[in-house]
Amino acid sequence: MKKETYFLKVLTPLHIGIGTSLGYIDLPIYREAHTDFPAIPSSSIKGAFRAEEVRKLARKLGISPKELEQKLEEKHEEVEKGKDVENFINCFGIKNKEGNLSFLDGRILFFPVKSLKGVFGYATCPYVLKRFVKDANLEVKDGIYDLGSSECLVAENSFLVLKNENIVVLEEFTLKVKDELPEVIGRIPIQKLGVEEERIIVVSDDLFKFMVKNYTEVQTHIKVDIERGTVEEGALWTEEYVPAEAVFYFSVFRINSNEHKKCNYKIEERVIQLGGNSSTGKGFVEVVRYEDEGTNQGR
Repeated sequence: MKKETYFLKVLTPLHIGIGTSLGYIDLPIYREAHTDFPAIPSSSIKGAFRAEEVRKLARKLGISPKELEQKLEEKHEEVEKGKDVENFINCFGIKNKEGNLSFLDGRILFFPVKSLKGVFGYATCPYVLKRFVKDANLEVKDGIYDLGSSECLVAENSFLVLKNENIVVLEEFTLKVKDELPEVIGRIPIQKLGVEEERIIVVSDDLFKFMVKNYTEVQTHIKVDIERGTVEEGALWTEEYVPAEAVFYFSVFRINSNEHKKCNYKIEERVIQLGGNSSTGKGFVEVVRYEDEGTNQGR
């Protein structure tokens, strides 16, 4: 079994919902049950790549994507004989047949938070970094130690630090700089992700949890009556988004066994759309492949 890791840089606010809620936000985002961190379900990631391949394959066959989906479900002979179709089935599977690709949930790595100096910072925490090291099979010499609630780690020439006082102010929190960033930050392709090292800040686990819970983007939506040009009665709701600049990562396993036929699908670095509200420009993310030579991942 081969493992590949990819990053997702959020370019426009991202909403992958869980339906309605009884809380003050009508349509909250998907979160991990045990950490309450924002996450991207594997079904959404796989679905985005699969839908793209369905559209490509449908164009080659001269039929609509909906027709292709129907024929695949019915195991139609017309589409099953082609090599492209066979490769698609081997990779993504169809009804009653599992594909070779196994997608994992997208996990948060950096979360943007407003700063008194330097506009904003890419916040992360020791727990998140330790989890990334484990998930990416990294070998890191320097350990990642825990921080106090008012401590932080930043780059040597950080944009966020108030130089005279050696502190960082994120939203309403004042944090004292304890040390420089850990080694693992240098193993992340931040340049390809468009993340400046001078904006990265490591805060305590508890503070990070508070930030990703309370500093998401919440938008209020209305529905306008076409005839009157006013808001329809009761047509008011709030929707939560992961803000632009957040960075997630996810892994894909390729099953290589005699029971599974070969899958030639390659995830390319490009911009894709995840979640809802695509017609209003939401959910666009950039895919970046992780190619650290120090990992133990088979490539």
